[in-house]
Amino acid sequence: MTTLLADLATDFRFAFRVMRKSVVASVTIMVCLGFSVGATGAVFVWTRSIVSNPVPGVQHPERLVSLRARTVAGDALVSHPTFREIHDMRADARPASLAEVAAFGIERFAIRTSLATELRHSEPIWGAATSANYFDVLGATPIVGRTFLPDEDRVGANSAIAVISYNLWQRKFAGAPDISGRRFWINSREVTVIGVMPPRFAGTISRLGLEIWVPLEFLRQLGDARFLEDRSITWLDLVARLTPEGSLETANAAASGMGRQLSTQFREFRDVGLEAQKLDVGPVERMAPLFKVMLGLSVLVVLIVCSNVANLLLLRSAAREHEIAVRLALGARAGRVVRQLMTESVLLAVGGVILAVAFAIWSRNTLSSFAPASPLPLVVDTPFDGTVLAVIAAIGFSTVFAFGLAPALKSTRIAVRASLTGGGTRGGTSQGGRLRGALVSAQFALSLAVLATAGLFIRRLNDLQLIDRGFRAPEQVLLSSIDYDLAGVNDHALQTSLSERLLERVRLVPGVEHAAIASFVPLGFLGYFPMTTEVPGYAPQPGESMSFLTNSVSDNYFATMGITIVDGRGIDATDRAESRPVIVVNQAFVRRFWGDNSAVGRVMKVNGTDVTVVGVAADGKYEFLAPLDEPSPPFVYLPLTQWPRNSLTLHVRTTGAPLAMADPVRQAVESVDGQLTVTSPSTLDAYSSVPYVPIRVASRVLTILGIGALILATLGLYAVIGYAVSQQRAEIGIRMALGASPNRIVRHFMRYAALYAGVGAAVGTVLALAIARGLASKLPGSVPPMIGNQVGPFLVAVLLLGLVAVLAAFIPAQGAARVSPTVALREE
Repeated sequence: MTTLLADLATDFRFAFRVMRKSVVASVTIMVCLGFSVGATGAVFVWTRSIVSNPVPGVQHPERLVSLRARTVAGDALVSHPTFREIHDMRADARPASLAEVAAFGIERFAIRTSLATELRHSEPIWGAATSANYFDVLGATPIVGRTFLPDEDRVGANSAIAVISYNLWQRKFAGAPDISGRRFWINSREVTVIGVMPPRFAGTISRLGLEIWVPLEFLRQLGDARFLEDRSITWLDLVARLTPEGSLETANAAASGMGRQLSTQFREFRDVGLEAQKLDVGPVERMAPLFKVMLGLSVLVVLIVCSNVANLLLLRSAAREHEIAVRLALGARAGRVVRQLMTESVLLAVGGVILAVAFAIWSRNTLSSFAPASPLPLVVDTPFDGTVLAVIAAIGFSTVFAFGLAPALKSTRIAVRASLTGGGTRGGTSQGGRLRGALVSAQFALSLAVLATAGLFIRRLNDLQLIDRGFRAPEQVLLSSIDYDLAGVNDHALQTSLSERLLERVRLVPGVEHAAIASFVPLGFLGYFPMTTEVPGYAPQPGESMSFLTNSVSDNYFATMGITIVDGRGIDATDRAESRPVIVVNQAFVRRFWGDNSAVGRVMKVNGTDVTVVGVAADGKYEFLAPLDEPSPPFVYLPLTQWPRNSLTLHVRTTGAPLAMADPVRQAVESVDGQLTVTSPSTLDAYSSVPYVPIRVASRVLTILGIGALILATLGLYAVIGYAVSQQRAEIGIRMALGASPNRIVRHFMRYAALYAGVGAAVGTVLALAIARGLASKLPGSVPPMIGNQVGPFLVAVLLLGLVAVLAAFIPAQGAARVSPTVALREE
């Protein structure tokens, strides 16, 4: 054992000396390894966080399903009365596949730990109003106290209780061990803490940092009883746990049965079904396939590095052929030489892994920079733990070990006598040259595949950004949230008065061109509020939903947003609470119900109220989950004075930088009422960029990977051509002495480069096309169709590949053309 340790110590000392002699090659290998493995580690962290554990703290999420109302237009949430009907159905109406059904709706609260704190200084907290069995259905257990008891969400129950998150416990209550029974205030209502949930638990919506949960019945104390009683307000998400014998198919059959029963009992549910779906964990789930794609393509970059490392080690072992021959001639065993060479590979792996860990730690948090602007508490946590370190180390060491072993074994099979007498192969046989050329071709093939895929995502992103979203110059519109609940203002008449006064003040701020208030921002996460409509003379088809998204807006809204009124007028100051109810619809609404006829002046119903259409607005894009290149759905605009909402967004079109106006606008609002405040300032462009996020993340990450892969392939080709030049100096000298021109020498080596790059381009194109077809089939809408000018990304990738191949080969080839025949022959 002592001898072995001494030998290993000798090997490491010798390896350090060898690495110092070839610093450039050693550093190149470690940097290439650090970049590729580090990038793969960062993408692995993202994928693991998004895909592997999307809802931490929930037991067996694969046994949970979401229940949604099913209409022709798609699935939808349900109202509170509908949930109570589903929950209270007889056991035989809810078959054994569904154990129990829970409900939750996301809410924003203003909390204070002291009643003496002013409302304006309350902390806005996002949470959820839930059914009493919510935590039981999720299998979530508190670390302190308890969760809700059965029937604590029923009328007359003690609903002034709350379960809080671990973060809120630490932040607002300093982690007090006696937290159970502590009192605090939600929107001026006293509430008692009954439990604390484990760290990272936030419910079933992935990456949404909810921090407080209250019973549904508590909304009645907050003045929102209509959300509990109005069957037309669909705002609750239903989640159910499967029984051990249940499956998604049997759960869907059970849901369909409950839907049929509801349709026979309630007019609002007629022609509307109920279906069970895989648990919906929110928008993040739609990004999971893209992260898998990025992880797969980052592995391709690792393969490029593998071939690069193999090439560099082959070149280095060929250059050390004479040294190894001397050691073998002096009696060294082949195994001893291999161990020495592998020791050098281990040191390279250690350096590469250290750089990879540093790169992964630095880049893993960049994912948060892609998060869209939103008042919602988006949490992009990317934990870096022992598992990630183990994956990075495994990739790094296996890469160097696997691709360092072949050159090490090859180096012990040299012709010792020929090498010592100078009659050797001068660094490798033709077979070795072919192997190095094949590795370079593989690098170019994989590089082209990554680059072309990145180009497809970039092209798709550009196509999406050219689609008209329905509003103009969104980069000039400042958005800020206003919540009257947080200010303790629940009277609708007072809300209307405050809205009008603050708009007057804001419009006087220098640099403000237009200002308006609305309940909904297109393509954002919040404000979706569907209402049921009835159009006289129109008979809905079975299963056709007559519920459409609405937006309560103030006067001057359409001018502020830059939305064109194509017929009639928009909502204006004459539309008062006491005047006749009016609406503005979009062009899609008109086409669906009145065809080419004018809609202005027609009377219809919204939530049972007769309204008159006074204008038609141009179509736009509204839902962030709907593909942007699909036709616009029907949409309804309502006067805010006639259809008040508590949570609103202030829209301000500015002549200068919008975010620079955030403070003046905030001061103008607070001057109207000291309890009012505006939060979450952003631009309309950033807020409405949610549909771009998945493609934007993929395009940027893959572009970085593609450029890195191309640089690695270029280094590989440069090393191979440069090595070939160094090994053929004598032959070059003889050719030039016999009259060969420098251009001919250059063309000789450029032909090799063209062959390697050409083969790589051909194989890479086939591989890229296969990847594109897979993306198109598995992720519809992620890449453009491969027709017409959409082949551009492939052509750009091939041209870029050819350009760098020429540059990588031309420099050493030019060096060969400058070889002096006399010097070359003398050296030989």
